[in-house]
Amino acid sequence: MLILAGSIGALLGVIALVRHVGRNLAWLPEVQRKCVHIAIGLYALVLPWLFDSAWPIVLLILIALALMLYLRTPASRTTGLGSTIHAVERRSFGDVWLALAIGFVFLRSGDTYILYGLPVAVIALSDAAAALTGTTYGRSRFQLEAGVKSWEGVVAFFAVTWIVAMVMLLLLTDVPRLNVVVLGVAIAAFGAVVEAVSWRGLDNLFVPVCIHFFLAGYLYATPEALGLLALIFFPAVLAAAMLQRRLGLSAHASRAFLIAIFFFLGVSGLFGTILPLLVMGAHLIARRRNPCRGEHPDLDLIATLCGTGLIWYFVGESTERSGINLYNLAMTGILLAYVMIALGCDRRWALPAYVASLALYAGLIAVGPAYGRWVLWANWIAALSLALVLVTLLARSGWTERWRGPRIAAVASIVPMTAYLTQAVFR
Repeated sequence: MLILAGSIGALLGVIALVRHVGRNLAWLPEVQRKCVHIAIGLYALVLPWLFDSAWPIVLLILIALALMLYLRTPASRTTGLGSTIHAVERRSFGDVWLALAIGFVFLRSGDTYILYGLPVAVIALSDAAAALTGTTYGRSRFQLEAGVKSWEGVVAFFAVTWIVAMVMLLLLTDVPRLNVVVLGVAIAAFGAVVEAVSWRGLDNLFVPVCIHFFLAGYLYATPEALGLLALIFFPAVLAAAMLQRRLGLSAHASRAFLIAIFFFLGVSGLFGTILPLLVMGAHLIARRRNPCRGEHPDLDLIATLCGTGLIWYFVGESTERSGINLYNLAMTGILLAYVMIALGCDRRWALPAYVASLALYAGLIAVGPAYGRWVLWANWIAALSLALVLVTLLARSGWTERWRGPRIAAVASIVPMTAYLTQAVFR
């Protein structure tokens, strides 16, 4: 408890110190913000050695989240400590995403420190290097839906990540040296692409989580396997760039869709990727026939799908019971909603779309892994969940004009998550 209290005090002390020094030396707001970012990331690296159980770290992250939200209050962000990290004018929850990412990779890594330490070190050092390089030396800029980034920053991210990855892999693992070099390049390249397509501070979540899963899957992969992955990934990037106009996507959105597909393949395999792919296709059709008034609907959908997948993954890991089938039920509900939106929410198509969704879900259950079937109490759970989505959409069709993705996902997840948690607790 003393270490826990000292950690909170140290966090506040660092923010106050950076604010004081930044004012005296006339630091740019971005420099102050990144100094705090680096300090938090470096301190997070030693958390597994400070505590002998998980609950203090979870409690520390929850307290840090509450503190970050307080620093966002108008009084704090104008004249208080919050001005240190929120003086930069941007719509970003990067501080919140960083705390959540640290908690996720810590709980997911177990006793394998490299799966925790390397992702946290990358987001602490490489992300700061990219931001400061881009701010100071960035000349070749590319547009995102929510701002701009620079190629100089991307190069800085790649270089720092490669160095950090090789050093940590050499010191903390028994991976052969040739593999260290190749794996370091792969991690740096993949991380740089993820960082380049992230927006509104979501790189603080996406980068460490994606690198964590990449490491978990390829830590001891052979150079040949990594080379094959590169032969698949980079042509896919080129294909996305060539198809973006036909699909009506921006360059940023097309790359984000591609990263999301690889993310789902890496986390849940083909069985957990089929429905997100169908949702993406239905979204592209619905966006043309019945566009919403959201600012960036393509990116909102990607964030929604990835966030929904991470929540289900985290819940399944925490309770040690597979939630793959009920995760797919939630995704089926999202798919049904986008299909109905593409059809103009025409009531004549409601029953055929409902029956088709039930049949699709039943087919996935039939061919899916047996370990996930325990969560299906009866077919009426799927029927109830999809009916709730359909009734909500037909009753309030204008409800999805804004924040379409998050709202649909919330409704589609109510019944599956309730069923899952009920069985996880009482079984």
